[in-house]
Amino acid sequence: MVVLHIYGEICPTCISKKLGLFIASLPEEEDNNWKEELVQELQYMETVDDLHRSRLGLPLKSQIAELYKKIYPISEKPTSISAMAHAIADKMICMYFHYEYDDMLLGGWETNCFDGRCCEEDYAEKIIDLMTFLSYPTEGVSFPASVQWVYSSNHDEINHHRMFWGGDDAALYIEELKRWGKLFDDFLQAENDYYLFDFICNALHKDNEYNVYHLLKAYSLCQLFLEDEREAELDKKLPEFLNDSYSMEEREKMALYFRQIRNKIAHGDFIEFNKKIEEYTKQFMDGHFDFDYSEYSRPNWAISNICCALDDALRKMLFMLFTDRNKLEQIKRGGK
Repeated sequence: MVVLHIYGEICPTCISKKLGLFIASLPEEEDNNWKEELVQELQYMETVDDLHRSRLGLPLKSQIAELYKKIYPISEKPTSISAMAHAIADKMICMYFHYEYDDMLLGGWETNCFDGRCCEEDYAEKIIDLMTFLSYPTEGVSFPASVQWVYSSNHDEINHHRMFWGGDDAALYIEELKRWGKLFDDFLQAENDYYLFDFICNALHKDNEYNVYHLLKAYSLCQLFLEDEREAELDKKLPEFLNDSYSMEEREKMALYFRQIRNKIAHGDFIEFNKKIEEYTKQFMDGHFDFDYSEYSRPNWAISNICCALDDALRKMLFMLFTDRNKLEQIKRGGK
């Protein structure tokens, strides 16, 4: 179960029938009282924030009071931080899974990837990471708005700022979440679709480092969706998904560089890898970017640029996967 950055009072609401994904107000049963847990977490994070601000020499301010004002903008302010924390918890909304094994195609407790386990991160986190990745502004892509999680029952270490994100009205997001659910439900038609969905979620989960490992993975995901028989096919198929502010000739050159750079890494030829990176930088970045070498080295600026380009291409592929799967399959087969 994860707690979202949106607030309100709602009964259990199904987001995705095939995933058994729901949102609801926090449970408050005798043996399942998450409101008290979240009140304690809010107060703990307030203490951490005070220590952090003191260390940096910043003025202290109550994050709980700031969040309370967002959620209750016209209410009279309670007399204590504890009372405000309880009022915030009253409006908290969580996302969780609730399903019968017979309703899914992934088996029972031993094999079902969506089940909560103590040594695995909550799968709702992964779903939200997928939404966040897909909803990043990209030309030709129109996914619903994403939500963020502020607390996870399976997350040992949480950035203390995270607990105070958001404060938005849940009504603004419920319909968007239902749109996500429809996309997922329309896609999940067969057993292999569940496995592919799981693979995509895990591949994109928590990967915000734009380095060579990200580059390798992003290119491999492009291969997954585009390669039919051999990787060189991507030289002609990938340009369709690259930024159309470049000419098709430029995009074909970029795709060729991406494959060559990826292969130099895979084969451990780092001399040639650096040569290709420099060639790419001169052709596609010099004169268009102001490089601050106090932030990144020249090769890492190029690697970041390639990662961003591949991520944008992946969003387009995934948009097509969820909205026009036959077209993506046709591109993969080369129009055959």
